[in-house]
Amino acid sequence: MHPRPIRSLIVAVLIGISATVLSACGEDDKPAAAPANTVEMGDFWYKPAEFTVPPDAIVNIVNVGAVAHSWILQGAGVGTAAIAPGKSIIVDLRGIKPGTYTIYCDEAGHTQAGQSGKLTIA
Repeated sequence: MHPRPIRSLIVAVLIGISATVLSACGEDDKPAAAPANTVEMGDFWYKPAEFTVPPDAIVNIVNVGAVAHSWILQGAGVGTAAIAPGKSIIVDLRGIKPGTYTIYCDEAGHTQAGQSGKLTIA
């Protein structure tokens, strides 16, 4: 047997496996929308500190401060880990029930220094 047919067979099998795996990924998931809002967070503030998004929104959180910060939606089980300066993360609010939530930073002393806000899902 020549190496070329074996190589072709291996490539064909890998393509088949890749197609199967990729077609199974997220098949029943609703696709993510573009971020509804961008929130900047700096050293002990959020901008905007209070805002409203529609149900199933996506929010882009950007750290423009000099130290790590987080963005936690109290009581909703949603938020970020510490985000390093200059970094960002997308927060998916799909499945969070409508209402008004307190936002806070769980880095030591940041909420007490004023890093908090409100998010309304309506």
